[in-house]
Amino acid sequence: MTIIASTWLCLMLALAAYAWFAYRTPYVLPILAAAAALAMYVPTGTPRLTAPPAGHYEVLGADIVVDLYIDALLKPEGGEAMLYRLPYSTAQANALQAAKDGGNGVRAEVGTDGGVAYDGDPPVTDTEDKHAEQPQLNVGG
Repeated sequence: MTIIASTWLCLMLALAAYAWFAYRTPYVLPILAAAAALAMYVPTGTPRLTAPPAGHYEVLGADIVVDLYIDALLKPEGGEAMLYRLPYSTAQANALQAAKDGGNGVRAEVGTDGGVAYDGDPPVTDTEDKHAEQPQLNVGG
């Protein structure tokens, strides 16, 4: 929420500065328009096109678009979650899907070369034998 409020404040200050200095310097508007576009791009939830910094992340959500890209919401240890658009590869998509299928949380490790390794806990399995349940009420014959 503070990002949106800060963005709004910056835009209002920029527009006030343009209104004040417009008659003196006509090149201020294109600079402020570019700054406003960048300021609105950051907090709107559009994925980052840059690679995430190296480190350990928790994957809060992911969308795999086959043969195009992987959008992943990554939360670093002790930081805010960010949406990144990662390059697609069959191996990456399979590793992410296998980690998601575990159902116990997905972790990602981003290397210094930008490669991502996904890991998750295996699915919970129970060794106890299953018994067929008996119906509470038998109707008919």
